[in-house]
Parts: sequence; structure tokens; C-alpha cells
Amino acid sequence: MFPQQQQQQQQYQQNGHVYLPQTNFNESMFFNPDLPQEICPNVWLGPYSSLRNYSNNKILEQQKQSGGTNTSFLAKNKGIKMIINCGTTAKFLDLIENSIEVSISSDIMILSIDPAFDPQHQNEQVLISEFTTKFNRILQNYLSYFYIDNPSSINLIHQLPKSHDLTSIKSPLFTGSNLKIQFFKIVRLISLFKYIFNHEFQILILSESGDLNLSTGLTIAYLMDNYKYNLNNSFRLIKEKRPTVMELKLNFYDDLLIVEHLKKFYLENIEIKVKNPQLLINKVKRKNSLCENDGGCGNDGDEDDAMRDEIMVGGDRKRRLH
Repeated sequence: MFPQQQQQQQQYQQNGHVYLPQTNFNESMFFNPDLPQEICPNVWLGPYSSLRNYSNNKILEQQKQSGGTNTSFLAKNKGIKMIINCGTTAKFLDLIENSIEVSISSDIMILSIDPAFDPQHQNEQVLISEFTTKFNRILQNYLSYFYIDNPSSINLIHQLPKSHDLTSIKSPLFTGSNLKIQFFKIVRLISLFKYIFNHEFQILILSESGDLNLSTGLTIAYLMDNYKYNLNNSFRLIKEKRPTVMELKLNFYDDLLIVEHLKKFYLENIEIKVKNPQLLINKVKRKNSLCENDGGCGNDGDEDDAMRDEIMVGGDRKRRLH
């Protein structure tokens, strides 16, 4: 996590209450910053409290009023198969490994993207080692079965820039300042598993408050790839769903770094998809074949696939989120 983001988070909270920027009445009335929001189908953005078993008094009270039970967000959303941390790595690892309030299923992939993180200069070496060993095994098992040992995987997802590919992922910890490549790797991973598991695959993107700019940046990269939204429209959609997300300010170096890498990601991703349009056709054909074998699906699903894979540069056209 960038040090500057920690300062922004402290400034963004006033007297223990969450400061809400100007938003419409309906958004402010029904918005709960302690829980994640579904930004687009199957992609959630939220805080670390999303992982807890609702020990927070505020959340408990809301559960009682709605007639719900004292269960965690993960327990109620069995489709979450990937959790991506965009906050402080050491704090996140301590939460998932040591907190009695957090229980995560063994089949969930957990990744952490932290440009400033250096595992060689951390006091929590044992914690880091345990996390890497446990969750890298899950990640590599999925990669081996569905990508490395799967000859048809080349027809499922687009390439990464230059000499990069998913086989270069050796750890669930994504570090280093090249955010563009980190965005590419994670987005391609999501695309692969989303295609394999279809609509059963959901993603939870986290940071401490759920509002930090790196988690917003990764969500923007996903929207750029899947819905062809540009930077401004992607952020506008996220802001509508989660009003507390912080603005990307170009006079802050960390924010500028995120924005510049998102712009590069957007343009290079378009170039890659334009060079290999046959992959999109193959995906539709493969789905048609599956539908014929299963005796169903219909035309609506094919039209949705075509819309999802449509390449648009501006991102101004309104699209269905599916």
C-alpha cells in the first residue's frame, strides 16, 4: 500500500464518521461503507470488515433490523472464489491468519497487490511464508489445471504485453511499481477463471476502508477490459456504487502513478484485442457448441457475449453490465 494512501484515508474520515461526498438521496440512504458493493455483476469492492463475522456493532444492528443472522459477507455469498487485497499486505495477512473473526474457505484464491511491499524487509517473515505457501499452492493448482496443462487455454483469454504470460505468476503477492503489468496479470487471471466457472465466479476487491485508490484502480482496469469503459466512465460508475471512494488526484504522485498505468493498460489492451479478434469469435463458437450439447442457452446469451467482447475506444456509449 502506498504511504500516501494511508494519509488520504485518515483525512477522509472525520471524528470517527465516514465523510460522504455529495451524492443523491437514494445513494446516501442505502449505502453502508462497512459492507462491499457490487460494482458490476460478480465484482465487489469493499473494506476489510467484509471478511469479519459481523462483530461490528453497527453491522450487527443492521442485521437484526433486516431480520438477518450473524454471518459474514463470505458466508452469504458462496460465489466469491477470488479475494484481491489492495491494502497494506502485512495488515491484511495478520487479519486473515490471526483474527478469530475471519474464516475463509480453502478453495478461495487470495491475491495481494502492493507496489511498496518488500517481503525481504518485513518483520512478519513467518506470516508471509505461511501465506505464500498456502495460497500459492491453491493458485498454482488452478493455473496448472486450467492454463498450463490446458491446450485450449490460448483460445480462452487474450495475451499479455510482450513476453509476459500467466506462467510468470509465481506468488500470490504482486509487488513492484509496474502496475500496468500487475493489472494485466490479474485481469487475465479473472478472465480465465470467469470463463471456466461461468457465472459462479465472483471477485471481492479489498482495501482497509474499501475506498483506497489502488483498489479503485484495479476495479477500473477490470471495467476497462470487460466493458470497454474509459478511465472517467469507469470511475464514475464506481463512485455511483460506492460514494466514499477517494478521487484520483494528479497532484499526488501515487495517484498519478495509478492513472498513468491505467491509461497505458487501456491502450495496450485495445491493441492486443484488435490484433487477435479471432479469439472473440472462438469464444462465441465454443459457447454455441456448449449450448447445443446442453440443449439450451438461446440467442440472448450469444448477443450478450458479443456485446461484452465489443471493442470501443471512447467508453461513452451506454452498455449493459452482465
